[in-house]
Amino acid sequence: MIKAASEIVISNRASVTQAAGSGSLAQHERSGMSGTVKKISLTKRQREIYEFLRDKIINRGYGPTVREIGLHFDIRSPNGVMCHLKALERKGLISREQNMSRAIQLSDSPQNRLSVSLIGSAASGGPIQPSVSSDEMVSFSTMFEGADVACLKVEGNAFSALNISSGDYLIINRESPVQPGCHVAALDDRHSVIICTVQEGTNHLTPAIPGSYSSTTRQVLGVITGVVRKFKVPTAPVVAPVESK
Repeated sequence: MIKAASEIVISNRASVTQAAGSGSLAQHERSGMSGTVKKISLTKRQREIYEFLRDKIINRGYGPTVREIGLHFDIRSPNGVMCHLKALERKGLISREQNMSRAIQLSDSPQNRLSVSLIGSAASGGPIQPSVSSDEMVSFSTMFEGADVACLKVEGNAFSALNISSGDYLIINRESPVQPGCHVAALDDRHSVIICTVQEGTNHLTPAIPGSYSSTTRQVLGVITGVVRKFKVPTAPVVAPVESK
């Protein structure tokens, strides 16, 4: 059986992908020596999987899992999916971080960085404890997993008892099931945002801050998956040009 193949033409200037059969891949660009052109041959299935990866990473913000790829293409064996991913990686189209289910990145475009190097542990008032492994990574992608993820910007100090300050962002998963142990953002009977916890053994929501206003929860906004705090990043001062006399 002869498999249809497609060719990806990669150049450091402009690149056009020509696919055998129907459809074509998006344009690619790779840095290198001026005028260097590299052709990459793909099977029809590799091309389809690459386009699927590219669509999820660009439009959803992170790549699919091996299971998602298998379900989408009706590939029952995870090893079958891994063979295609390894082929795409060998051909320089994607890169993968080991032991991270969603850490697939495109090689031809900058990625939203959701994993960073761990340099150590910082104990309050104590010296830094360096990381055992110099290449250990910490992934924050689980905060943003799901098809319906949004954020709330905190204004005021109503949540300071939870170490959440004004200007912080609550990451909300609006499709995640409400389960015991979760923190949930909800609207009360005053249409104010409150943070609740789910009682063990029940689905009852109770205010996460003891002694806060007790009210009826009118609407659950979603499960809180994380808090993001942005600090001011200093910029280089602008030096005014010196006028010559």
